[in-house]
Amino acid sequence: MNLKSEIIRKALVLIGAAASGAGGISNSGNKTSKAEGLAAEFVDSAIEETMLAVRWGFALKQLRNIDTSVNNTRVIDGSNNKEFSQVADITDCLKVAVIVPSNLEWYVEQGRIYFLGKKVETIFYYSAELLEQLLSNDQQLMRIVPTGFVSLASLSLAVQIAFALYSDSVFADGLRRQYLLKLEEMRQTYAIDYNLVNSGVV
Repeated sequence: MNLKSEIIRKALVLIGAAASGAGGISNSGNKTSKAEGLAAEFVDSAIEETMLAVRWGFALKQLRNIDTSVNNTRVIDGSNNKEFSQVADITDCLKVAVIVPSNLEWYVEQGRIYFLGKKVETIFYYSAELLEQLLSNDQQLMRIVPTGFVSLASLSLAVQIAFALYSDSVFADGLRRQYLLKLEEMRQTYAIDYNLVNSGVV
């Protein structure tokens, strides 16, 4: 499966169905051509948005038992004089999804994770490396990408195209509502389940 092509195909079908019979894209060759161009332009952002919107198991990397007592890089926060530890060897963090314990102060900067203290039990984070593999259609990764991801990304792309074509359109708003419903469904169906009393889901 070519991920981008499949998402674009499904998004254009959604756009056509939403506008059909309402003087929309299905009745205008010019708008069809414009929608195809917008789809190619927006597909990467739709994939990234979809990846970061749900705690997909395939999109996350996990770190366990992080102890920075030895071989530690520390950064001083000049605003409050706090000393943060850098998680070693991590340069591809887009966003932290879960951190344990939850009462840690932490932040992400240039792909690196910093936290206040010396130890972290677990971190799940969205990986820029995995996003790049998605965007380049890595076949090994494609085998574990669920169909729900493609469906949600297609809706995300369709919404972006619809608002670019018809910013005040009823059908654009309708697609947005469909997207939000699908997003909630995917969060309930596919999100990793990491429920510890002391966990911090971001």
